[in-house]
Amino acid sequence: MSLALEVCQEGSETLLHGEFGAYPSKGTRYALSLTWTELHIQRLVPKPDSDHRMVVRLVDVVGCHTLRSHTLADQSAYFCIYTYPLKKRKVAVGSGRVRQRAARTFQVDDMECYADNQEIAEKWAAAIKCLVLGIPISSKTEITRSLLPRPRRLLLLLNPFGGKGNALQWCQTHILPMITEADVSFNLIQTERQNHARELVQSINLAEWDGIVAISGDGLLYEVINGLMERPDWEEAIKMPIGILPCGSGNALAGSINCCAGFEQVMGQELLTNCTLLLCHGAVTPLDLVSVTTSSGSRSFSFLSVAWGFISDVDIESEKYRHMGSARFTMGTMIRLASLSTYRGRLSYLPAPDAVAHRPILRSITMTANGSLPFQRMPLHRTVSDMGLCEKRHAFPFQGVEPTDESAPSPNSPPPSSGFQPSSFNFETLPEDLVADGQGPRLANPTVAAPRVSSARRVHGPPDNFLTPLDQPVPKSWVTLEDDFVLMLAIYQTHLGADLFTAPFACFNDGLIHLCYVKAGISRAALIRLFLAMEKGTHFEQECPYLVHVPVRAFRLEPLTRKGILTIDGERVEYGPIQGQIHHSMANLITGIHQVKITTF
Repeated sequence: MSLALEVCQEGSETLLHGEFGAYPSKGTRYALSLTWTELHIQRLVPKPDSDHRMVVRLVDVVGCHTLRSHTLADQSAYFCIYTYPLKKRKVAVGSGRVRQRAARTFQVDDMECYADNQEIAEKWAAAIKCLVLGIPISSKTEITRSLLPRPRRLLLLLNPFGGKGNALQWCQTHILPMITEADVSFNLIQTERQNHARELVQSINLAEWDGIVAISGDGLLYEVINGLMERPDWEEAIKMPIGILPCGSGNALAGSINCCAGFEQVMGQELLTNCTLLLCHGAVTPLDLVSVTTSSGSRSFSFLSVAWGFISDVDIESEKYRHMGSARFTMGTMIRLASLSTYRGRLSYLPAPDAVAHRPILRSITMTANGSLPFQRMPLHRTVSDMGLCEKRHAFPFQGVEPTDESAPSPNSPPPSSGFQPSSFNFETLPEDLVADGQGPRLANPTVAAPRVSSARRVHGPPDNFLTPLDQPVPKSWVTLEDDFVLMLAIYQTHLGADLFTAPFACFNDGLIHLCYVKAGISRAALIRLFLAMEKGTHFEQECPYLVHVPVRAFRLEPLTRKGILTIDGERVEYGPIQGQIHHSMANLITGIHQVKITTF
């Protein structure tokens, strides 16, 4: 391996180096060094007492803009870096760190004319953007704006009633400022009813978008995925990158994305900030989907889980506590524990070859080879950012600006999250007849009328080659067991909720369904211990004899108890026999997690 290659792998190669002034200016000057992973900032004037360097991690950066002064005599150019680094909490509300916005602006003034200074500023801005977006560059790369893709165009679908009902407020104060700093253009639509998003994505012209993002809980993304699968062009449609920004109650997929990025497990606004930061980085990861068939023959596609028993009971019965946000699940768990039920069922599955089970099947199991803001309901809105997303930024004045610290807004940066006003955006109400027919501007394919979705939905998709019809026996290669269960969970993500690290061994595209179940006989105290340990993902380390994990390719559940609740991705479905199989890397998920590309020289 060459030395250059080793340096690149460590991320320590210096890509750019320069000396710049600061804004607001007090005669301060800095030396900047840019590597693959960090921006090193060393103060030169006034000379510091020690050789202390500030390091900006590029994983915390969302964007970089070039700026120009209003003063025509000023020949300097400027570039501003927008970051959301982790900092210690300022108040005693718990341990850990939170992300706080910091905008740093540097003055390029080495050259006599503005054009030459602007060229240097553009080079630095382009290099930083390339690294944030995962575009490989080296010290030998000729860095220009031509390396960058055009700004992404995202369709944002927001459920204003999700979680505590504060999704719109969080969108305006947290999401929109960050994605604007990242040069992401967008349309924002508020959904008005169940399956609204499902109908919308069936009729839009996908060529106009680079991704569809659900601003809600997991239920809205479930609608988006199945809406894409109901399109005639489903094979291409399901490859549209999809993302989620957590504003719901459970936020399981967002918790999984946060975990995969290596961030600390957080909830609420902190999780939203982390996921928005990752969305700005734009990287896409293949995502497994599971096709699920119910007793009526209905088929849908799931990205998260199928649940029966205790977990689905809590999920659905806690709906009455939705105003409590994620605390609804704690309340629901306590109530369900007080009246703990068991369910008789027949569980069959196709084991995954070479996959490791984290809890061996116990001998006691009989097995056979076959056998909140108050929100007023309003019309659909289309929102487009009117903040500068073009190459030329608005000029900014120098006069009347008080010197501020490193986190102060830069001359032409978007205002901080706390000051972001809804008035920055244009809200356009679409006539109801256009909404119903899917002919709203920029949303409809003019050549395809939006289908009228009935209760009998036609879902396309690849064949389920592991499954037999529900009225026929499972294949002989399957394993079948009949027992009394407290819960059964088929899960394919790490998290079942933002704070439930249910399957630490899961990956977005490992081609596995992680079948977990708890047998009857477990005490309430032991069940509580399992759920408490699940917050840290240590529940399999407890050696609980009632907890079993089996990695599978397909499964079938036949409830033998007359009453019960079944859920797919947290949505209640008809009660009865149900089965599913994995479809490897079928969709694309926006995770913001870039795979480092090594370039040899």
